Amino acid sequence: MARFLIAATALPGHVFPLLAVSQLLVSRGHEVVVNTGSLFRERVEATGARFVAFRPEIDHDYRKLDEHFPERRKIAPGPALLSFGLKHIFADAIPHQAAGIRDLHREFPFDAIITDTMFCGTFPLLLGPPEKRVPIIGLGITALALSSADTAFFGTALPPSITPADRARNAAMNSHLQKVMFGPVQQYFNDVLVRIGARPLPAFLFDSMITLPDLYLQLTAWEFEYPRGTMPSSIRFVGPLLPPPSTGFRPPPWWDEIDNAGPIVLVTQGTLANEDLGQLVGPTLRGLANEDLTVIACTGGPPTESIPVVVPPNARAATFLPFDRLLPKVSVMVTNGGYGGVNHALSLGVPLVVAGDSEEKPEIAARVAWAGAGINLGTGRPSASQIREAVRAVLTTPQYRQRAQALRAAFASYNARNEIAERVEQLAATGLPASSQGDPPRRFDLVGTPAEPASR
Repeated sequence: MARFLIAATALPGHVFPLLAVSQLLVSRGHEVVVNTGSLFRERVEATGARFVAFRPEIDHDYRKLDEHFPERRKIAPGPALLSFGLKHIFADAIPHQAAGIRDLHREFPFDAIITDTMFCGTFPLLLGPPEKRVPIIGLGITALALSSADTAFFGTALPPSITPADRARNAAMNSHLQKVMFGPVQQYFNDVLVRIGARPLPAFLFDSMITLPDLYLQLTAWEFEYPRGTMPSSIRFVGPLLPPPSTGFRPPPWWDEIDNAGPIVLVTQGTLANEDLGQLVGPTLRGLANEDLTVIACTGGPPTESIPVVVPPNARAATFLPFDRLLPKVSVMVTNGGYGGVNHALSLGVPLVVAGDSEEKPEIAARVAWAGAGINLGTGRPSASQIREAVRAVLTTPQYRQRAQALRAAFASYNARNEIAERVEQLAATGLPASSQGDPPRRFDLVGTPAEPASR
């Protein structure tokens, strides 16, 4: 059996997929250590892995980032805040993350490292001699940010290209924004790396996160990602990594009522961007209050009392409900676009209304619209009427459910757990990725529907 180090950025959307991997590897007899924030200790230990906290300098509570980084309070949402976060939350953590990995290897000689996309503490190893390190696997826990002339710059939320003019625009946009908007961020990362004796990044920051690992496992189906003419062979789509079946669920008193309630609309702001439930939960409850349907509002953690509107008679509210129990009952999910929740809904053929403007959520919303499986409202603060009209459209326009059902069928052709286990076990044992036999490159038609695999 192998020894694995799992290193996870201490944010729920980054930690939770890696905890699913931890549980998977432990169940197959491997020894696993998970290195992340102290906030996740109990969840880590519940997977059977050993927990090791980040060094104190970077062991932050994601819910209190303004306390850890008071300068953030003075920066308005947008590019400046993103740049601040990349520099001071991610780049400044590299020396401490890398030192933590070195310390762990001395007492736990692991055979491979598995990280999420944004964990940058493996950069010094990845930029050094490959023969002097163990294999490193990245897990794609959000939409693929790989630069290409086939796609606009990641963050602009523009659809993929279909004409030579689009490709020329993308190439110019990518070059300009990488240099102008993100040039100072790239330089900051490189300065941090050079100070600790590593080489500068060989490519743009977002691309390096994806292409430097020996293997990069994207947690979705290729049918739900923009087509690119070329892609490194180290990138593999393994399908959505869904949570294991829930256990110990105590249904709320109203649970049995929803089986005969007609259309059910679920609204959620996920587990991170839910400090202000007036962004999406409140407008959804107001907008659908007089509709002939049932709304279920899931706060993702905050108490239901923090919902800023009176819950109408046709709605129910809960802090947490297991999606494996709830989503099969749902007709439409209204969401701010968390990658895990969106993939979970699509894996069950549930169409979406997406309204998100934080982190990378606009890109995920754009992919939902491109795939035809829902409506992108293009804002993180939609009005009640916008939500009402979008939900009505999804419920009455068959194409949205048909496209969601088509994605469900595509997702069902993957087995993420088997794919991940086999590939990381192969890499840990031999240092070489598992054979790509049966995983040929893909071509796409111009509307986002996958065509046949390209010939070898």
